[in-house]
Amino acid sequence: MQRAPGVPLNSIWPSLTKSEKDNIVIKLRHAFDAMRQAECPWPDFFGSLDGCGGLRHYLFWCQKGGRRHLGPFYGEVAFVEALTSNYQALIKRRDCPDFKSRAYETYLARVLKGHRPTLTHGDLQMKNIVIAESRRDDQGERLYDIELVDWEAAGWYPDFWEIFCATSTPLFLSWGDDWRWRIHEILDLWVAEMATMYLIDKDWL
Repeated sequence: MQRAPGVPLNSIWPSLTKSEKDNIVIKLRHAFDAMRQAECPWPDFFGSLDGCGGLRHYLFWCQKGGRRHLGPFYGEVAFVEALTSNYQALIKRRDCPDFKSRAYETYLARVLKGHRPTLTHGDLQMKNIVIAESRRDDQGERLYDIELVDWEAAGWYPDFWEIFCATSTPLFLSWGDDWRWRIHEILDLWVAEMATMYLIDKDWL
């Protein structure tokens, strides 16, 4: 596999001007808007990009043995049921009380509903954005070409999954720079879904 030309965004972000950051954010927004407009080739399908494999996210690492990744799933109900049952298996394996897992079983589908399969990168971090200077504008500001790398976690997920994954990394434990804010200009916010997923994610780790 050929290495993308340029440097990771995290290596240069602090040195960029606001205008240069604006240009990069706009290009990323356009890229993710285009991804969101892509139609899944398989109706109501949640799974790998090739239509065969499971979902490569740790919330879908099988806790009952057998296959490493769960999926694919046909229908949002099946997706949510798998998320819930895998959490229940985790709690059982850790020998923890199951009250919270029972609450998820009862209420999770009421929040995570009405979402279509969406082409998802699954690991939007600055280290996975490679930028290369292309030219300078009339004001002397640098303009950059961008490329997303590390598509290992990509797949067809519900449309809230991209922002959940992007904001649930350890980097977001501390909002130490403006990237944490500006990512909301790149991806759509799903506040209720994000808050719900954070609860599950916190218990999982």
